[in-house]
Amino acid sequence: MTSIPSLSLWVFAWLFLIIGLVSLTILILYTKYGREVSVRLSIISIVIASIFLGFALHFFLLSWGI
Repeated sequence: MTSIPSLSLWVFAWLFLIIGLVSLTILILYTKYGREVSVRLSIISIVIASIFLGFALHFFLLSWGI
């Protein structure tokens, strides 16, 4: 019998994945097309992206039972 993953885990995993990917995209676009290099924005984007992508991976793994 297979267990059904928790809906809240799936919602949080997808939400955190989307937020992390948006933050990563902002970082990539800013570093490619930004006129002035802002260390503060880069650090904030890296931290937000890594935290949200890490939690998304964690919630996906929890929902898959790994």
